[in-house]
Amino acid sequence: DRARKQELQSEDLEEVFLPLRDAPYLDYFLSCKIYVAFEDGVLAGFIGFRPGSLNFIYVDPTHQNKGIATELIKKVLTELERPVRLEVFTDNERAKTLYRKFGFERVNTITEKWSDEFPVVFSQDTMELR
Repeated sequence: DRARKQELQSEDLEEVFLPLRDAPYLDYFLSCKIYVAFEDGVLAGFIGFRPGSLNFIYVDPTHQNKGIATELIKKVLTELERPVRLEVFTDNERAKTLYRKFGFERVNTITEKWSDEFPVVFSQDTMELR
């Protein structure tokens, strides 16, 4: 939850944050194949994916900048057939730099509102690895 909150805060979307256990996409998340990373016995991050897509990747802020996300992505990319797509907030340059390191390229950008309950406008890029 801390990593998701960090991501949303960086986009001025804090008001839409919900803990994962309460999120409307929890069932979708649980339908993904999920790998977790531990550091010193503590859950440090996770990645969720489905055929053709990386759907969730989060590393707890206290464990960032240690190569955990890189290792999770490396593992998953050995299992996924190309092309592989992902979505990322347009202004999340830190994440996009990581994805570009693996060869992902932006193929589309959309701007939309979050929901009727939270009519906040945001922009996200679709990136693809061929």
